[in-house]
Amino acid sequence: MIYTAVLPAQAAAGADVTTLAGVYSPVFYSGDTVTDIEIVAPPSYSTVTGATTNNATISVRQLRAGTVIQTFGSVTTSVGVNLAAEVPISVPITAQPIFQSGDVIDIRMHQNGTGQAIGAGLWIGVYVS
Repeated sequence: MIYTAVLPAQAAAGADVTTLAGVYSPVFYSGDTVTDIEIVAPPSYSTVTGATTNNATISVRQLRAGTVIQTFGSVTTSVGVNLAAEVPISVPITAQPIFQSGDVIDIRMHQNGTGQAIGAGLWIGVYVS
């Protein structure tokens, strides 16, 4: 199963943005292990060049009954981590979630320091098998 989200734009130093990726259901059971998390910027995307302190963090979270259980993957646009058109970035899986039926997967974008402007259209794929 692939859970996906397309993120809206976020201004530098803007408020957090959260986007729904999907709801886990064992009815469509193909597994419950997160194997990969990928971010891909769309064609013609204006490159965001990673920075040491003023950057953005994209986190993948598991929620149950509206409460965050855990963040299980995240990446920060730090030095060497750039968002460029059609160049995939693998997001490190920091914890393996234990999904229950009805758990929600969402994506949270957070600005660090004065942040970075993030253009609309980042595609996030969470692969569960």
